[in-house]
Amino acid sequence: MKNHEKPFDPSKLTPEYIEEQRRIRNERKEKERKRKEELGLIPPPEPESFIKRPFIKLNLPSVTDKLAITIMSYNILAQTLIRRELYSTNGKILKWHIRSKVLLDEITHYNPSILTLQECDKIQYNSFWKQHLTKLGYECKYYQFNTKNHGLVIAYKSNLFNCKHQSFIKLDQDFEELPVSRIYTKNVAFITYLEFTNEIRQSYPYLKNGLMIGTTHLFWHPFGTFERTRQMYMILHKFKDFQHTLSTLYKAFSCYSFLTGDFNSEPFDAPYLSITSKPITYENQMKNVLGCSLTYKYSKERSMEDEDEEDEAFENERKNNPDDPEPSNFHASPEQDQIMQKLQDAHNSLNLRAISLYSVGYKFIDSKNSTNHKNEPVFSNWVDKWNGI
Repeated sequence: MKNHEKPFDPSKLTPEYIEEQRRIRNERKEKERKRKEELGLIPPPEPESFIKRPFIKLNLPSVTDKLAITIMSYNILAQTLIRRELYSTNGKILKWHIRSKVLLDEITHYNPSILTLQECDKIQYNSFWKQHLTKLGYECKYYQFNTKNHGLVIAYKSNLFNCKHQSFIKLDQDFEELPVSRIYTKNVAFITYLEFTNEIRQSYPYLKNGLMIGTTHLFWHPFGTFERTRQMYMILHKFKDFQHTLSTLYKAFSCYSFLTGDFNSEPFDAPYLSITSKPITYENQMKNVLGCSLTYKYSKERSMEDEDEEDEAFENERKNNPDDPEPSNFHASPEQDQIMQKLQDAHNSLNLRAISLYSVGYKFIDSKNSTNHKNEPVFSNWVDKWNGI
């Protein structure tokens, strides 16, 4: 007997189609699980949960007549980036229909005034996050690189703020002040200007006009310190330009400024120190790490070098790549010294400095764990493959 079913059209195998099929399959499994549970064939499952981390207050005079604003930044791990070999011990929690509920419960528990997300899948943003965050009282803004399927979110409580302006930046573009990028990272950042509502301004007349909140996810590669340091300059430069634009648009303008995100950097590293220390001097371990990153040869698929380069020579250079991204000793070439000097000069020419809230406050509540550079905690993240801050 012949099968008269039409063959499946491969062009219909879009990310949206795959996600819908997963949803249908999970829905079917959930119905079957509930049926067996009702028949007493299986015990009801324990609901997945998250670790509740209490906020520790600084030992400062109590202030009751001021507006309290909380900001939460969260890399929620794009579903499209999950690889079982990287998360071999995490089991079923990696499944979106389970993980999404836990993430939402966690955000609901902390209930921040402003929420920034990194690695937010566009599909999940449109089908899940936008509607659920709206129910929690948030307005949402989303931005991603053109060809990526995940991006950044800035969400804010609509009873506190109105979003008046946004500013976007692609972190691979050229800046005259900077050395050229060595790789096409597809990283982005964006900033929103959130103006306090009239009701809030009337209740708290001491407040500034509003606040600028920015978020980003810097280049992920272990040997990407040069790119991340370069990207940090571009973001700080954008903050300054955006603030100038707002000052031109509004009379007697003043606002608070915050930068959040996943910087893939640590407190001893050039990206962090370049924006928190002015003037910055690249020396010692910081210079070793930065210089070493300039020796790394990326694959041709990622490299921005011309395609007429001889393949064999290029691959031979890659074989000589360093093994340790944080060497204790490194001797830079004259060309690498010149590149680092230009990057250092660019950061020092920018009369704007960032202040880490961890650096300012953490030493007051856990001095034994704030012995890192600039009083930062020794770690804030500990997973199978990496730990640090």
